Amino acid sequence: MSVPSPEPQRLPNGLLWLARPVAGTQAAVRVVYRCGGRDDPTGRSGMTHLVLRLVAGASRYLEPGQFNRLIASAGGRSGLEIDEDFAALQTVVPAQQLERVLWAEAERMSNPRLEPDTLATAKQQLRQAVTAPQLNPYARLDLAVQRSGYLTHPYQRGALGDPEQLKDLDIDAVRAFHAGRFGCDRALLVVTGAFDEAAVARWVLHYFGSIRPPMPAQAGPTAASTPGPVSTASQPSSPAAAPPMPSPLPSAASSTSALFAELRESRRPQSQTLKLSLARAPLPAAALVWQVPRIDDPSTPMWQLAHALLGLGRSGRLTDTLVDEKALAHQLSLRLDVHRDAGLLVAQALAAHGQTAAPVAQALQQEVLRLADEPVTDEELNKAKALLRRQTLSDDWTADRLARSLGTAWAVRGDVGAPAKDMAAWMKLGGADVQQFWRKQVVQAPVLTLLADIGAAAGVAA
Repeated sequence: MSVPSPEPQRLPNGLLWLARPVAGTQAAVRVVYRCGGRDDPTGRSGMTHLVLRLVAGASRYLEPGQFNRLIASAGGRSGLEIDEDFAALQTVVPAQQLERVLWAEAERMSNPRLEPDTLATAKQQLRQAVTAPQLNPYARLDLAVQRSGYLTHPYQRGALGDPEQLKDLDIDAVRAFHAGRFGCDRALLVVTGAFDEAAVARWVLHYFGSIRPPMPAQAGPTAASTPGPVSTASQPSSPAAAPPMPSPLPSAASSTSALFAELRESRRPQSQTLKLSLARAPLPAAALVWQVPRIDDPSTPMWQLAHALLGLGRSGRLTDTLVDEKALAHQLSLRLDVHRDAGLLVAQALAAHGQTAAPVAQALQQEVLRLADEPVTDEELNKAKALLRRQTLSDDWTADRLARSLGTAWAVRGDVGAPAKDMAAWMKLGGADVQQFWRKQVVQAPVLTLLADIGAAAGVAA
């Protein structure tokens, strides 16, 4: 049997899988589904999040909580991740426990317990997950960035969901959604860490190879939306002779369009200012939001390099000027949130003591726009590229971080090699390229300004 190739392999049931060795003593397993908050049905925000919690919960051979106890007893950790574009489960364990984790993940994929009692538990878990961020005194500002930053795209809803929209959801609707969106033919299995590659290939074929793609759910109390058993064995065992290694995936150019449906976002017609009132926040805050193209747009490497110049690391231009030099801001951040269909560039700042939101927003905007006028020095450019390279190159990454990166690149880009291709593009860019791009894409573009003062009246600013 040959060892896995660097590209994802496709099993006969449609499941994609990828194994990458990493030096050390740990192994990571990530199962990512190309279904996220963007795919929630209208009026059912949080459906993907809810089903992910059900998949992560109980199954035919795993009682509620048993998976987490199994991982904890092995000295590992596990968690779930819900995003606008994908849903993922990730587990990290000592490398010698890898086979047991692969069995357990195959069991969760094949036989999740989708029943009224587990649904009730998942709804409660979702409500708790939605409530936790609201404890942040700046939660209202963060929510406004999401809801007003996007104009028409489902990204407005976020990924966590709205518990009120799921209160009356019944188990048949959950089973139908699971069958259509969480089948093995819509997933990627990523295995990273210290392991024998040939052994991992055998285990993947043994535990995942017999999972059947889900059939459409039928209404009624006996409906079954989960596929057939993953294996006749309920515990890891020595696999029988495995079928031949499947062939690599077709090229990204031939498969991406079929895998990833595009939802278009409207363009902001003009700049707008919204005022918010923060009742519990210690300091006023401001946010500026610009629209960004979808992540597979050719301009993505340019956005990445500009973001690094302005806000990546402690020495970014924004922190140097507004925090250290002018003392207008107590803290600030610059986020480049780029998704499958659209994205946002968000500059956000907490005002220094004695300041209000408006002057901070004005100074923040001036500093962001200054990138178009003030030449970028070679030192700045090299430092920004070095920071980006450190984020992109996986030479010294842990198994956990590499699994996360590979799974996310596939789920959002349809290509596990996309980050390396981005790096090859922005390494060729110069400071003048960034400035010319910034003049067109940011300076001349409409901006959403959010002013969040303490106890101020909310509304649209004149």
